Amino acid sequence: MTRAGAWAFLLIVLLGLGVRCVRLDLRPMHNDEAVNAIRQAAAWQSEPYRYDPAEHHGPTLYYLSLIPIRLRGVASFAELDEATLRLTPALAGAALVLLLWPLRQAMGLPAILVAALFTALSPALVFYSRNFIHEMLLALSTLVLGWSAWAYIRSRQMGWAVMGGAALGFMHATKETFLLPAAAMGLAILGVARWEWGSGWQTRLRRAVPTAHLVVALLAALAVSVTFYTSFFTHPRGPLDSVLSYLPWLRRAAGDSPHIHPWYFYLERLLWFHRPRGWVWSEGIIFILAFPAVLAAWRGHGPGEIHRGWLRCLVLYTGLLTVFYSVIPYKTPWCAVGFWHGFVLLAGAGVVVTWRWLSHPGARVLFVAWGAIGALHLAWQCVQANFIRHSDWRNPYVYAQTVPDLLGLVNRVKELAAVHPDGPRMLIQVAVPRHEYWPLPWYWRAFERVGWYDRFPDEPVAPVIVAAAEWNVRWDERSDRRWLMAGMYEIRPKVFLELYVELELWKHWLETRPAAEEEAGSPVP
Repeated sequence: MTRAGAWAFLLIVLLGLGVRCVRLDLRPMHNDEAVNAIRQAAAWQSEPYRYDPAEHHGPTLYYLSLIPIRLRGVASFAELDEATLRLTPALAGAALVLLLWPLRQAMGLPAILVAALFTALSPALVFYSRNFIHEMLLALSTLVLGWSAWAYIRSRQMGWAVMGGAALGFMHATKETFLLPAAAMGLAILGVARWEWGSGWQTRLRRAVPTAHLVVALLAALAVSVTFYTSFFTHPRGPLDSVLSYLPWLRRAAGDSPHIHPWYFYLERLLWFHRPRGWVWSEGIIFILAFPAVLAAWRGHGPGEIHRGWLRCLVLYTGLLTVFYSVIPYKTPWCAVGFWHGFVLLAGAGVVVTWRWLSHPGARVLFVAWGAIGALHLAWQCVQANFIRHSDWRNPYVYAQTVPDLLGLVNRVKELAAVHPDGPRMLIQVAVPRHEYWPLPWYWRAFERVGWYDRFPDEPVAPVIVAAAEWNVRWDERSDRRWLMAGMYEIRPKVFLELYVELELWKHWLETRPAAEEEAGSPVP
């Protein structure tokens, strides 16, 4: 069973790796990804990276992404592509599957195999693994922290305390919201200690965790965090800024943000999501299968080879983290990754618990059939969400996603620059309110002279102008007829940009464009 289980686990890991790492350039860059990509340049090029306490997140994503950048031999920022950037979170997402193997002593091999399969196929976990954002690194380091805590409690070895501390420091250096999973895990451990040990739990806990080991763990956390936030000891103010960052983030969490949503925002997207002219999306099978594990943890018997203390801790951790994220008004869908991974692990345990409870062979056959259909449904949704409807607003994991139509604007401006005398030094003016022109700075990173405005300039001078359609500037209707409107493009659902091109440049482009494109038709003056 162990050898067959090991081979099955390896196949699941390869499955998780494959769905995360193929066709990473398929979906247009989200505006958050584009911002992170521009920040990536600071960690890569001669300009030193500096943590910004008012915006963005921790530095681990940028420094770890240097590894695939170097290995792939990317020579300049202009040559960097989406697939290279997204490879780091994709590998972190695959590692979420791989690192379940050491937990088989806590959960048993059957539960680990099911949890690994659900981790590999969960549309949400796969989708956000294919985004150049911090969430997967936070989820992975949280899993390492949980594994280290479990191993330390079992062995009392200093090495596990150091590893757990390093994981905690990495979490802090990844994203400010590390406090939520760290607090949930800490409270879960205390809760289980009280649950298992009764009235003398505090004394037993102090004996179980010597002060020296706790200090060493905190020092390891501090060492990792300081190393990253100081940009490898070149920016002494970084650790202070990592603390000051909670001032603006607390304001956002309290409601000073456009990302304010009701408490059920995450659960709606995960369990029952439906939009007009779309089908129902649901990962409900994971949620349903988690409940037998919750019941077994509460009753204290029936989990079989699953360790009761581990299961109870996992239940409390997942429940607390779900509550934390749900009650905070500020919500973006990728924040669900942390607590949803907890549900995935509980679902693995829930399958084993249910199997033990079902003694009748017919009931077990029906259970296996239902589970197989559910897993196939997850796989089908995973393909739809990540490879077919990856930018569709009816996809529950899509949020303010860049529309593929924008790539038409991106490529058209590149074609215009190719026939302009200044080439990549051609002047471009982009005017969009509230800085909603992202991710254009990423796509036009090779251009040397791009002006970005949050209002339309009084006297535009560029041969190429991009303006928000909501302003209705009608620059092509000026008396001098210097510019013409060369197209309207959707950047996000129901958000449009207008392209204005200098008349002489447009004529020159028409003269040089391929014959096939001429037959397809284009705007003409």
